[in-house]
Amino acid sequence: MRYPAQLLSVGFSPSGLARVVGTSNGTIYIGKKDSEKSEIVDEFFAFRPEPQEMVLRPTNSRYFRRGQNEKPLRSDFVVKRPAKVKLAEHDRLLKKFQHKDALVSALDRKNPNGIVAVVEELVARKKLLKCVVNLDVGELGLLLGFLHKYATIPRYAMFLMGLVKKVLLLRAEAVQSSEEQRCHVRNLKPMVAEEMKIQHSLQEIQGMFSPLLAFAGR
Repeated sequence: MRYPAQLLSVGFSPSGLARVVGTSNGTIYIGKKDSEKSEIVDEFFAFRPEPQEMVLRPTNSRYFRRGQNEKPLRSDFVVKRPAKVKLAEHDRLLKKFQHKDALVSALDRKNPNGIVAVVEELVARKKLLKCVVNLDVGELGLLLGFLHKYATIPRYAMFLMGLVKKVLLLRAEAVQSSEEQRCHVRNLKPMVAEEMKIQHSLQEIQGMFSPLLAFAGR
C-alpha cells in the first residue's frame, strides 16, 4: 500500500480487520477488510482533524472586541456604566489652565453661583488678579456688571466687596477711559454707600442690645 505522505503511526484492531494510519500531513486513513472475501478493501476514509479554535491574546484586536455583540440573558445581572458627568465650559477651561477664558465663560452664563465658584477657584490658584488685569474692555464690563448686581447680596457680599476694591485699583485707567465702565462704577457707588449705611445701623442696634443681653445672662 502506498500513501501520499510519510507514515507516523499505524494501528490495528484486535481482530485485524480494521486499521488506522496517521500521516505527516495531518490526515488519518481508516480502512477495514471484507470478512467474506478476506480481501483488503481498497477504499479508505480519509479526514483531517477539526482545527482547534484560535486562542485570543491581548496582541489581537479581536481580544478587546469579544462579547460586545452578545445580548444578556434574562437571568443575567446587567451592571450599567455610570452616566458620564458633563462638565460646564468654564470647568473644561479650568482643567486646561485657561483661567481668563474660564472667568469670561462663567460671566457669560450669568449664573452667580457658578461665577463665584470660578472666582474662588482662581483665588485658590492665585490667578484672579492676573485675570482681572488681562480682561479687555468688554470683558471688564461683564465683570463690573456682575459686581454691580451681586456685590451687596448678603450671600456674596463678604467675598465680592473685596473683589470690587481690587478691580477698581487695578483697572482704574480702563474705567476712566470708557463711558460704559464709568456708568457701572457710578451705579455701584450709591449701592455700596447704601450697604455701608445699613451696616452702620446694624452695628448701632447690636451695640444697643449687647448690654441688655449681657445683663440678661447674669
